[in-house]
Amino acid sequence: IIGDYDGLIVRSATKVTAEVIAKAGRLKAVARAGVGTDNVDKDAATKRGIVVMNTPGGNTISTCEHTFALLFALCRNIPRAHHSMAEGRWDRKQFMGTEVCGKTLGVIGVGRIGSAVAKRAQAFEMKVIAYDPILTKLKADALGVELVSLEELIKQADIITVHVPKSNKTDNMIRAEHLAKMKPSCRIINCARGGIINEADLAEALRQKRIAGAALDVYTSEPLEHNPFIGLDNIVMTPHLAASTDEAQQTVAADAARQLVDYLTTGAIVNAVNVPSIDAETRKKLDPLLHLAERLGRFQALYTHGSPQKINIEYRGELGVTDTYPITAAILTGYLTPLVESVNLVSAPAIIEEYGIEFSEKRLPEPSPYAFEITVAVLSDQESHMVSGTMFAAHDARISAIDGLRMDARPEDHMLVCINEDKPMIIGRIGTILGEAGVNIGNMVLGRDKAGGRASTVLNIDSAIGEELMEKIRQVPHVTEARLVSF
Repeated sequence: IIGDYDGLIVRSATKVTAEVIAKAGRLKAVARAGVGTDNVDKDAATKRGIVVMNTPGGNTISTCEHTFALLFALCRNIPRAHHSMAEGRWDRKQFMGTEVCGKTLGVIGVGRIGSAVAKRAQAFEMKVIAYDPILTKLKADALGVELVSLEELIKQADIITVHVPKSNKTDNMIRAEHLAKMKPSCRIINCARGGIINEADLAEALRQKRIAGAALDVYTSEPLEHNPFIGLDNIVMTPHLAASTDEAQQTVAADAARQLVDYLTTGAIVNAVNVPSIDAETRKKLDPLLHLAERLGRFQALYTHGSPQKINIEYRGELGVTDTYPITAAILTGYLTPLVESVNLVSAPAIIEEYGIEFSEKRLPEPSPYAFEITVAVLSDQESHMVSGTMFAAHDARISAIDGLRMDARPEDHMLVCINEDKPMIIGRIGTILGEAGVNIGNMVLGRDKAGGRASTVLNIDSAIGEELMEKIRQVPHVTEARLVSF
């Protein structure tokens, strides 16, 4: 029946596959009542010109409140106490709890939900510390939270709550080494996405009583087929109920309907996850530039460490377009993609502003060595870096410079970027380390500012490498920095 409809509204259980889309001759838009759009084949939708939208704001309060429901259930042993009474027992001593007043709450991820949790925690007179790699100190001060590193948060917090999206950067974000550094009295809560906390490591920590307890609403696989927490009495679990309130369901349904009607009647695009607000002809011309811009932004997100303060973008030469705003939006989208859930060309500038990060763009008359060149400079609270890029052909994006060191590198796969003194034998030693680890090098480019000065070695490798191997490369004599950027 899908062939008869112009618009479709779905929840998470409905799968909008490529096969469904292929039969949707009239379909113009899919609105997801909720945040995640994994159940919609966005590539297939994009190829058919179908806009995919979500409703990221409707679940905020519901998820925030569920976080506190789990927090209090965990701290006051409510599920176990209820179960005991349901079996006819009266045992007050067994269920001694702990107050949250005066405790330190560590919030990992201070987006919409994390901010709502932090605000309400302060009403309970909790001290709130937070880790968020893109939240500025100015924004943190406005929320009344103290920004700390992930390591500091893990060591200081009495209760930890996770509110980050699932990505390569956050997968297994909390694992055995982190759990071992927590206070024995620490409790951890996850209402975000399964897999951010390593479930096997968490189960072992609970079994060994290394931490006081955990509360989970999300899991690596749902439904939870192989439950590693069976038999543990220091965990509270719910079957992904964070958004399951009447109010949240009504809000996301109304938002989805409103967005769909607006698009079908006026062409307005709100919360799109697969297309920007650009007409088809301009989009075709912009596609190669947008690809390059997204890669430059993503490179900076993974290369520059610390909490970002400013993003400065410079355009030199003839881009072939008069309006650079979509290109700037693509840079910001690339920058945010590893850090924030559901970001695109439409939402990226607003999200950057929401996090209190300054950004600017300017066109410069000075020529570059290429027909055009885009430079993205990021200043964080720890360091600053610049990356430049250009196009060699219609779809041949290149990184042309990193921190002023000229090169000709392809922004693809896994880029191992080494900054070193211009000395002999460095390349051979790095190659030996990778070769002994079974890592294949697909491409290599070199650059330097002068003979015997600063130099760069950029390798495109076929697979990601772990921190242990990265540390070996950093220990190579005359290598001053080595970082991995995975696209």
